[in-house]
Amino acid sequence: MPGPARLHTLDYTRGLAATVIMVHHYLSWWNGTPPDATTPLGRIGVYGVALFYVLSGLTMFHVYNDSTRTVRDVGRFFTRRLFRIMPLLWIVTALSLVIVPREINPGDLVLNLTGLFGFVAWDTYFSAGVWSIGNELVFYAIFPLLVGAAMISRWALAGLGAALLTAYVLIAYFYLSPWLPMDYQWAMYVNPANQAFLFFGGFAIGYLLRAVTVRQREAVLLIAVGVAVLLLWPTGFAVPSLVTGTNRIVLTVACLLICAGAYKLTLRLPAVVDRPLTLLGEASYSIYLIHPLVFFASLSTVATDWPVGVKIPAAIAATLLLSWACYRFFEAPLTRLGRRLTPRPTEKRPVPTR
Repeated sequence: MPGPARLHTLDYTRGLAATVIMVHHYLSWWNGTPPDATTPLGRIGVYGVALFYVLSGLTMFHVYNDSTRTVRDVGRFFTRRLFRIMPLLWIVTALSLVIVPREINPGDLVLNLTGLFGFVAWDTYFSAGVWSIGNELVFYAIFPLLVGAAMISRWALAGLGAALLTAYVLIAYFYLSPWLPMDYQWAMYVNPANQAFLFFGGFAIGYLLRAVTVRQREAVLLIAVGVAVLLLWPTGFAVPSLVTGTNRIVLTVACLLICAGAYKLTLRLPAVVDRPLTLLGEASYSIYLIHPLVFFASLSTVATDWPVGVKIPAAIAATLLLSWACYRFFEAPLTRLGRRLTPRPTEKRPVPTR
């Protein structure tokens, strides 16, 4: 039996978000100052991660909700996710320690290599952006709970959502306040409790809208409203203002609207556009993890002396090429291996070819 249909618009959204985050980081790191919070790049660069989390919850619902109903199903889900996430995390962690030598705490290294840092030491990681992967592993752990709650009743799922929303609001208003020390704010920002509602929001979009017919113009309107709010909502100039208080709540709603519209937009662009955007979506995990390594590697090469106008395009090109190769020859084969090792009862085992 074939699995759920691939949602191309979610691929497009994921790939574009990863690309904007990469560009945002390169401009910030090489220029020494991040774009201010009023710029599109500054906003999408920060909320691209939020979009990832919403898309992750939505994708997990779309692909696994109907096949994560028993203990064996849950084991199959975790195995496939580990094959998808952990190998590249191991490679990136090892390379980051080579590219940027530092004193290593063995306990922190074990937590990073096992993925457990997301549960107990979420602000202890060795490469930029890896904190979000630790969060993602926590969300995979709660995914079966969301499926179980949805199986019990809509009210049970709503109760879990209310608990996650409460944590989200409390952190946005009280624990990310600008008068608190920056280190403390960052530790709270990367805390899975501060991001889990985003994953739940994606799951809820799938749960509530799966059987709902939405006209294409209505789906486009949802995306347009979400993008407009994300880009035009008045905030302060400092990037931290984007993730505190009312700004955090409003811009989160914008991300939910964008993902809901993308979910119900049954659009397949012409091949000349579809293929590059699909490749960006497929390689988005590699783009996200590899681009910091490209930046730090460039600091110890001749590229250090290049003008910023040359370094950034060169780094973008190198990242995209490396990410495509990583997905094509490393991520995709391991993902297929995980599926072969954990076939569903309705899936036929692949017939070996000579």
